Amino acid sequence: MSHRIAWTLLLVVVLTASAVAAPILDPAHIQAKTLDNGLRVIVKSERQWPVVALGLVIGAGSGYETEHNSGVAHLVEHLLFEEHRSTDAFGPQIEDMGGYVNAVVTRDFTQVTLASSSEYFDQMIPLLAQSIFAAKFTAEAVAQQKRIILREMADRLSSTVELTNIFTWQLAYTEHPYGRPIPGSPTQLEDLDVHAVRAFYNQFYRLHNAAVVVVGDVDAEAFFELAEESFGGYAPGDKVVPQVPAEPPQTEVRTRIEQLERSITLLQFAWHAPGIANQREVCAMDLIYMIMDDWLNQMVEAPEGDKPLLAGVVVSYLTQRWPGLFSITAVTEPAYEVDLRAAILGNIEQLSAAPVSDELLAATKQRIYGQYAFSNEAYTDQVESLSFYEAIYDYQFAIDYIDLINEVTAEDVQQTAAKYLRPDNYNLVVIRPKPAAADRWEARLP
Repeated sequence: MSHRIAWTLLLVVVLTASAVAAPILDPAHIQAKTLDNGLRVIVKSERQWPVVALGLVIGAGSGYETEHNSGVAHLVEHLLFEEHRSTDAFGPQIEDMGGYVNAVVTRDFTQVTLASSSEYFDQMIPLLAQSIFAAKFTAEAVAQQKRIILREMADRLSSTVELTNIFTWQLAYTEHPYGRPIPGSPTQLEDLDVHAVRAFYNQFYRLHNAAVVVVGDVDAEAFFELAEESFGGYAPGDKVVPQVPAEPPQTEVRTRIEQLERSITLLQFAWHAPGIANQREVCAMDLIYMIMDDWLNQMVEAPEGDKPLLAGVVVSYLTQRWPGLFSITAVTEPAYEVDLRAAILGNIEQLSAAPVSDELLAATKQRIYGQYAFSNEAYTDQVESLSFYEAIYDYQFAIDYIDLINEVTAEDVQQTAAKYLRPDNYNLVVIRPKPAAADRWEARLP
């Protein structure tokens, strides 16, 4: 077995196996520093495995776009890793050293994730810096990546769930950029050119607008020096806080109903939910999310001999820089749609009507702790947690999260539900089967 293959296999183990530590995000192991070049660096030293995971986050998500350049953040991310395919490019070099690299764009930021053996890690950082902060874009590469993204869009739009998500965010946001799909629309993407790409890149891809999170077999002081050397030659720029239009308060129920060639009914409720600025409400909403997930999944199991009202359900809430959405996505048979809608709203109303019991609150907090521990086992998981909150607020939130959850009371849960999950301000998207000519069941549905 070659040396590099051995490191690759070890890396796979570490990416998927538990990295035992208690507490997992122990602040005693974390050092943070803003370098002279403006780059924010957070290092968590863990010497259990000879590997390192890194996350580079840039304040450059789709929420930073305007209606005139929608989709450009995603296009830039594609170009950073797909334009350069020579053997000396960043991605192939990382893979040749047994490493792993990936990138993703969210509404709030763009993230590059890197993992490798610690033996090769120092060699990768200058390559990473050059790839991200000295990128060159050509009109030919932009045209090529637009064709690739258009094919990806077509695949996503063939998915009922993906289509429903797009409809829901469009319905819920009338002013804020969160309402636009992260990749943009096909028409918006077609309008983007190399000048739009360069303008967005030059505005946001600057050191003051980025942060690096490192977890693993690394010395913090040594990495601070390495980062200063590796990133020091690139433009520091300024911290960019986009001036996005505030979303007006929603004071009515909004509904969109579509008919597709499907055999089942899929519906999605969505309420506006707190952003990271309201941390106690964020934690209360996380508890609400867990409670609702448990309640609704109990409906999937019908009594023996009966068909369940609910065939499947997903409850979702993601903390974001600005207020996001709390959503419930459910699948049922067409004849059960009205009953299911009433049942979901009834469960929501219970949370506002009275505080949950102390026993339920304690059990839900324990479930959150278990989920938190499980999702922070591997080095890459810890990088994801720390870099996510560093991108939208501060990495410290990831460290304090369980303590903040434990401070939430039953009254907090009730008040947060009453404030956000009201019966007069939700969004509802329903995907119904397209009826046959003689089928008139849909006329009986509201």
